Amino acid sequence: MAAASMPPRKIYLNTEVPEDELPAHAQNFCSNAITTSQYTLVNFLPKNLSRQFRRVANIYFLVLTILQLIGYFSVGSRFLTVVPIILVLAITALKDAFEDWRRHILDRHFNETPTRLVRNLRNTNILWQDMQAEAAKHSALLRLRIRIARQLKRSTWYNQVPHGWEESENPVDPTTPPVLEEEAKWRNVRVGDFVILRTGDPAPADILLLATSADDGGCYVETSKLDGETNLKPRASIVETAGVRDPEGCGRLNAVVKVDSPTSNMNKMNGSLRLLSAPAIPEADDSPGLSTTARLPQSPISPAQASAISPRQHISPTSPSSDSYEMKLLGARQAV
Repeated sequence: MAAASMPPRKIYLNTEVPEDELPAHAQNFCSNAITTSQYTLVNFLPKNLSRQFRRVANIYFLVLTILQLIGYFSVGSRFLTVVPIILVLAITALKDAFEDWRRHILDRHFNETPTRLVRNLRNTNILWQDMQAEAAKHSALLRLRIRIARQLKRSTWYNQVPHGWEESENPVDPTTPPVLEEEAKWRNVRVGDFVILRTGDPAPADILLLATSADDGGCYVETSKLDGETNLKPRASIVETAGVRDPEGCGRLNAVVKVDSPTSNMNKMNGSLRLLSAPAIPEADDSPGLSTTARLPQSPISPAQASAISPRQHISPTSPSSDSYEMKLLGARQAV
């Protein structure tokens, strides 16, 4: 589905997704895993050869080689006729294989980068994927359909089930409070997850700033990996979500985030945040604060931290009495 034809996206925080929206809701989101590689061991040879023969020069020499293999047109050794084009194709294939191997390494590096996620908290945005993953444990046909959909990378429901979901367990014990997982992987971040960032941490996905360790909810973002600018850009959370300062606070936040369809403009994002309920701001803040960016003002008690949800947008109030807020895009995977 093209981005322009996608409907506005909604993210439900500790709120049930309406049953009539559930299938379409799951279709609008994908895995956080990065894939820049072009080949696998299975498709490398046919895919690489098809790309090489898109070049007019290679097609020209292939036609000449075929003609030289016909006895009527042959003027020399057939072996020497075939060797040049085989060498050209082999050297190009080796170069492409080496470059793609490097891409696989970089993809693995980013996907395995650790981050901090709030766990033991039911994420209603991925209920459909969880149901499919659970069903796939008992159905070989469903596992095959999910695997094919991933390979084709088309806009289907089944390619929204990321790798590992069929084998991974995501238990939620309602009798215990939410906990912080220190060694979560970037590829495991899902839409609607709460992310905790400390000073200098890179953001694993697009995130919405909820609270910071600063009294005014401010923090600073560095976007050098996006636009090359090393100057710090100030951002601030809204007062209504300032109480989301720990995993338990994340569990007490109820809200619905609505944003427009994806666009190629990284500097603009229109959306709204509708708060249903939020934890109160503690009078005496003796716990670590929270933030989504890079160099936060640190408190003398503990290092600066941040709480946020994915995707990454910053919000600022449109009016003091309104419960809807304007969103401003922070940028994809920017250093914090």
